[in-house]
Amino acid sequence: MKNYPNNLIFCSAITQYENLGDLVINRTLLRNLRNYGRLIVDTRGVPDWFCEQLELSVDERYSNYRVRLRLLVLLFGLKALFNLNSQVYLIRTPGGHSGSIENWIDGIKSLAWFCIFRIIGVRICWFGASIESFSIKREMFEKWYSNFMHFYSLRDSISEDYARKIGIERLASFPDLAWLMETPPASNEPMKIDGDYVIFSFRECPHKLAETVEYNNNLYAVLDAIVKLVCEEWSKKLVISYQVTRDYKFCKGIRDRYKYDCDVMFIESQVDSQCMYDLYSRASMVFSNRLHVLLFSMVCGSLPVAVIDLAAHNKITGIFLDARLMRLVIDIRKSSDEVELLRSLATDAPVIEEEIALYRKRQLSLGEALFRRVMTGA
Repeated sequence: MKNYPNNLIFCSAITQYENLGDLVINRTLLRNLRNYGRLIVDTRGVPDWFCEQLELSVDERYSNYRVRLRLLVLLFGLKALFNLNSQVYLIRTPGGHSGSIENWIDGIKSLAWFCIFRIIGVRICWFGASIESFSIKREMFEKWYSNFMHFYSLRDSISEDYARKIGIERLASFPDLAWLMETPPASNEPMKIDGDYVIFSFRECPHKLAETVEYNNNLYAVLDAIVKLVCEEWSKKLVISYQVTRDYKFCKGIRDRYKYDCDVMFIESQVDSQCMYDLYSRASMVFSNRLHVLLFSMVCGSLPVAVIDLAAHNKITGIFLDARLMRLVIDIRKSSDEVELLRSLATDAPVIEEEIALYRKRQLSLGEALFRRVMTGA
C-alpha cells in the first residue's frame, strides 16, 4: 500500500499496560496508521517494554520534541495549511470508554482545542471504540467533541444507540480492532497441554461492591454447571489463564474451587501475544467475561463462550449481537440450565467456527477500506 510520508498522525500510547487486549488493539491501530503517514506517539510515562511491544521506533516517540503535545499538533497543523500534500491527524484512544470527566475546566479546554484543530484542518478521528454510562456532564461534552471530529465511529450497535440518545449525529460504524489484528505467530517454545481442554479466563465482579456477592453467586452457579458437563461428563481438562494482571487472584480462586473436582491446570504467567495462539487455538472452548479474551479466541480459531451478566456487559453483548453470535452467550442471571446449550454448540462447532471466520474476513475488509477512505479520501 502507498505510504504518505508528508502526513503526520498523532496518537497516544497511554492506556492500561497490564492488559493484553489494550496492547494488541493499540498495536493493530498503529500498524494500520503507518500506511498513511508518519506517527508521533505520546509515550509520556509509558513503560519501555510496552513501547517495544507496540513496535514503536525511536523516531515515532513524542519524547523527541520539547514542545507541549497540543501545541505541537497546532504548529504542524498550521504548517500543513501551506502544503497541499500534507495532512495532520489526531487519533483518539480506542477501546471502551465510560464514566465522567474530572472537571468543567478540563472539558472546556479540550473542547477549545478540538475547535481550533478543526478550524486549521487537523483531522480528529476515532477508530474501534465503544461508549457507555457517561455522566451527564461527559455526555454533553462528548456531543460537542463529536461536532469537531473528522471521523467519529463506534464498534457496536449498543454504543451507537447510546451515542444517538445523547445527541451525537455525525456517527459511523468501525469494527473492533481485534478483527484487524494479524494472526498471532506460534511460540518458539509452545506450552505443553496434554489432551483436550477448555479454558476459563475471568475478571472479578465489574459492578459496584454491593452487587459483588450476587454477581459471584450467579457466576459460580453457571461455572459449576459448565465444569460438571464439560470436565466431568466430557472428560476435558480445565485450563485457567488470564490476560490482565489484576485477574490473577480471581482466576486462582477459580482454580482453588475446582482443583478437587476435575483435572485443572492454572497458568501462573500472564498470557502474552506470543503464547496466545498456542493456548487458544488448541482449546475446544474458551469461557470468559472479558471481551478481548473472547475475540482473540475467535481470531485463533477457537470457540468462545461469553459467560456474562447480559444487562451489564454492553461491550460484549453489542459485539456478539452485531456478529449474530448470541447463541455463544450464557446469561448468569438466568438459570444455570442455560449451560445445556453447550451440547448443541459442541455439535455445531465446525459450522460456527466457519461462520466466525467469514465474519472476521468481512470485518477485516471493512476496517481496511474505512481506514483507506478516512485517511486518504479514496
